[in-house]
Amino acid sequence: MLLKDLYYMTQIAGCGSLSRAARQLGITQSALSHAVSRLEREFSVPLLARQTGGVTLTPAGQAMVAEAQTILFHCRTMKETLAGYAQADRRNLKIGITTLHEKYVIPMLVKHYSASYPQTSITFVSAHSDELEEKVLAGALDFCIMPLPVRSPRLTARELFSEEILLALPASHPFAGQFPPGELTVRELALLENETFIITRKNGKFARVCLDICGSLFPPVNLIEINSLDTLYALIAKNTGVGFIPATLVRPEDLGRKIVCYRLKDLQARQTFVITRDPERELTAAAEFIGVACGLFAGQPQTGGSLAAGAVSIPSPDTQNAAEPGV
Repeated sequence: MLLKDLYYMTQIAGCGSLSRAARQLGITQSALSHAVSRLEREFSVPLLARQTGGVTLTPAGQAMVAEAQTILFHCRTMKETLAGYAQADRRNLKIGITTLHEKYVIPMLVKHYSASYPQTSITFVSAHSDELEEKVLAGALDFCIMPLPVRSPRLTARELFSEEILLALPASHPFAGQFPPGELTVRELALLENETFIITRKNGKFARVCLDICGSLFPPVNLIEINSLDTLYALIAKNTGVGFIPATLVRPEDLGRKIVCYRLKDLQARQTFVITRDPERELTAAAEFIGVACGLFAGQPQTGGSLAAGAVSIPSPDTQNAAEPGV
């Protein structure tokens, strides 16, 4: 039994004529007659009484039309209900992410999410953390990915990953010859007190983490402020100064040739990223994205809770050829 055949029966009942019903449906009278015949064969009862000038429903035909109207009503209701879910899946998901990290985090997330939910379109909005919080509170973003701390008490945060921060120096720096790449103690880091430090904009969260690392030992005397992690990396590689960079930014092919990196012993050289959202807003498609994101980073091989994507191995100072696991 086809739903369209049931629909045809309701139209015949309303028109009282096969020819008029066929014109209204935009099909041939022959196709309409075949549909009636299919139903009559399936249920083994006559549905129409053909008369001069038109047709009338038999008692069985009247019963069928009454049931068909109920069936078609429920089908329309189901279609409208499911269309709401389909529209939610296809709607534009708006996600905020901090400016400094969009280049490194977005490609990983989109690749994995799009494979599972290809119908959902995603718009990423890049801004600084405070602005992202405001947009989430205003409903302009479904959620944002940003480093701690979260300022607004209205927003909730779910940890996504923790990223290790490394000290980076030009490969030609004299310090690199004195201390082979590996792990630095507080005392060794203090020897860089008079160096020029390159940082991202001073009031940003990443810069504050870096300044706090120095601040526990010395306030940097010379600072160069830039707006991009790529620029920071390039300036260090060109021997403009020294600085701190996220482990995800380090390109293994540059280690030893352009830069050298050090882990910082006994210091909180780490930045935690969270998914921040308004708990009063319905998640809809955002729930799937958050699930994919958390699952992706939870599945990353990690050392000490650091993000492994783009990880590098830093030679141990104790041996020439041994290498520690990726940061």
